[in-house]
Amino acid sequence: MRRHPERGFTLLESMVAVAIVAVLMTLALPSFGGMLSRQRLKSAAEQMALDLSELRLQAAQRGQSMHLDVQGGAQWCYALAVTAGCDCRVPQGCQLKTVQSRDHPGVNLVEAGALRVDPLPGTSSGSVSGSVMLQSADGQRLRVAMTPLGRARVCAPGPAFAGYPSC
Repeated sequence: MRRHPERGFTLLESMVAVAIVAVLMTLALPSFGGMLSRQRLKSAAEQMALDLSELRLQAAQRGQSMHLDVQGGAQWCYALAVTAGCDCRVPQGCQLKTVQSRDHPGVNLVEAGALRVDPLPGTSSGSVSGSVMLQSADGQRLRVAMTPLGRARVCAPGPAFAGYPSC
């Protein structure tokens, strides 16, 4: 009788493979966390830019000034509104849309001001030069600004970051 060699892995080979995978995961995990943090920041900045473009469109369609009202702090929020001072923390009829901090976990709104967008093309006004500064949990920042022509733009306050030019 001939005996066939057994197939499969020994316990020792399996343990070595698990140890190698564990070391690789330990090395990759911090990088993955940084990538996730950057993606959350980019997502929040892009949504803000789209909302500012929507605000500009609504002002032109309605023929009236529209407002971005921002509330800072740990539980930050902002509202696209038809009147100034429309608090985003409380649902009101003056709001077209609200965005809460819980929609963007790990992202803080560190600098902002109310913004008015007028219906005439190329006019916008507001405090803080019509910009909002967002910061990720690891300290990276992106600024969403309204240009003098009323267009929303995302840029990095320092050197270029995540595909966005320096402000």
